[in-house]
Amino acid sequence: MNRKIIVFALSMLFIGKAFAQENVTIKVIVPNKTDEVFITGNQESLGNWDPGVVKMNKVSDFEREITAAITYPAEFKFTKGKWENEGIINQLDNNPNQKLSDSSSKNIFFVKGWANESNAESLGLGYSTKIFQSNYLGAERLVKIALPENYDPAKKYPVFYTTDAGWNMFSVAKNYISNLSLDEYRLMPESILVGIVHGTTNDRSNRNDDLDVYYKETGQKFKNFVFEELVPYINSTYSTSDFNVMIGHSNGAEYNHFLLLEEENPFRGFISLSTNFYARDVRQEIGKLMKNYQGNNLYYFVANATADSPDRIEAGNDYEEIYQENLNPNFQFKKQTYEANHNSVVPLALVDGIQFIFKDYRNVENYKNLASYRDYYLEDMKTNYGIEEEYSIRDLEPVFSDIMIGKKKDELEVLLKFVEDQKLWQLPKMKEGGGFDGANKGNFYFIVEDYKKSAESYALAFDQIQTFLPPEIYLANFEKAISAFKQIKDYDGLMNLMLDTKAYLNSNTDLEPKSVNYYQLFFNYHIAKLANEHNIKRNEGEKALAYCKDNYKKNGIFTAEELEGLQKNYLTKMD
Repeated sequence: MNRKIIVFALSMLFIGKAFAQENVTIKVIVPNKTDEVFITGNQESLGNWDPGVVKMNKVSDFEREITAAITYPAEFKFTKGKWENEGIINQLDNNPNQKLSDSSSKNIFFVKGWANESNAESLGLGYSTKIFQSNYLGAERLVKIALPENYDPAKKYPVFYTTDAGWNMFSVAKNYISNLSLDEYRLMPESILVGIVHGTTNDRSNRNDDLDVYYKETGQKFKNFVFEELVPYINSTYSTSDFNVMIGHSNGAEYNHFLLLEEENPFRGFISLSTNFYARDVRQEIGKLMKNYQGNNLYYFVANATADSPDRIEAGNDYEEIYQENLNPNFQFKKQTYEANHNSVVPLALVDGIQFIFKDYRNVENYKNLASYRDYYLEDMKTNYGIEEEYSIRDLEPVFSDIMIGKKKDELEVLLKFVEDQKLWQLPKMKEGGGFDGANKGNFYFIVEDYKKSAESYALAFDQIQTFLPPEIYLANFEKAISAFKQIKDYDGLMNLMLDTKAYLNSNTDLEPKSVNYYQLFFNYHIAKLANEHNIKRNEGEKALAYCKDNYKKNGIFTAEELEGLQKNYLTKMD
């Protein structure tokens, strides 16, 4: 085959690769169970931008999917069959085509809403809206609904409800809930937020009627709207965990008394900011409920403001006194006072209130020991918050700290076994989670002064750098390995490990040259020093010493004076 034919064949190969089709499954999560979804895109299998040709299959209530032969790159959108029903993935005024660039591209998408729906204007704000025609109120109420960014109907979510959602209460709560639940913080589980806008009737605010602090006809009608219409709607429309929290400020905080006392109360969390007993004194009833409550944990947070009206400060203090007189492990209570006024207490206290509600979430310190945490934590999360949790290595940090500070060798063994059994540790090159690598184990054993197991773990770590352990982790911790081997007087074992590591450095092409040079000096110096101190493998020691002399530059391992002293020791022993 001549050169032209070879070039032509190679060209055809690349052309074939560029235009090859691949069967790809595209999935979309939709906001409503009844949504019929079409996909439309830049190729025939995706309907050639005709919005009503390619219908996706209904896999579950909220999931649709389609498998199609596509050519990369593929661009597409989702509709309900017409362009005016376009699915909003990002924001209403910024909703670009979705794209699959190659086989590694994300293939699951989340539709927040549909462009022609009445709530579409709110999509750019990160929440949807629904207008309720309430049979109990005999009027409409606007409700705002904010879902977690990656809402998944297969998961269960706690739900926060807030009154006064026409004010900043909703936006403050939304920001806190979305940020506190971020993976890097995880101070709370991802949650849904529902805000009730009281609105007006004939230019008169409905707020005082809804949040009727005398709890007469209008207040009870609003309770019925919440209990019988709103909460059931949210539970039937979204994937909820049956753990509900009510946030109330001012009249809303006082109104929370009455919701708490209702026999069919669907809330097990309350955040009451600047409360009062102004209209109806229900202190006695609340004390009785606190004392006798026997359900799953109920969490009640009260916030006082130093610059608030005296009656509100007194009410918050009274709440705390009532609790102290009626202590009950199933009724969790906290009152906190803030340097604030009636309104500024909201952003200050709300973040603390949310964290108090989830005081038992990811809290390993609730358990007397690791065995108790292992046996009860996951079930407690189901019982307390209705959520399916997993063990997390980050949750165990207090346990690690206690073991390291107390040098608790037996408890360290229990912890290491738990991590391995639950497969909680995973480095990028590990195929699946498992136990700790040898370098980390070596560090833990070293800190608790179990030097034999520390040395054994560092030796294991050398084998692991051939497969999944980043060599940087192994190398950076080797000073502890040297100390561990010396503590147990295994000088031959240490020498062999250092020689093996030196050979590894000579053959490794992945490390930065600067790093290799540094560690070559490190290992050669310690090989030379160990050989001299214990009269083992003198030939290797002399070669290592020569390397240090020939390649010396100022470093953090040894000084020129130390190197000269080591050389004199060699000459003395030779004499």
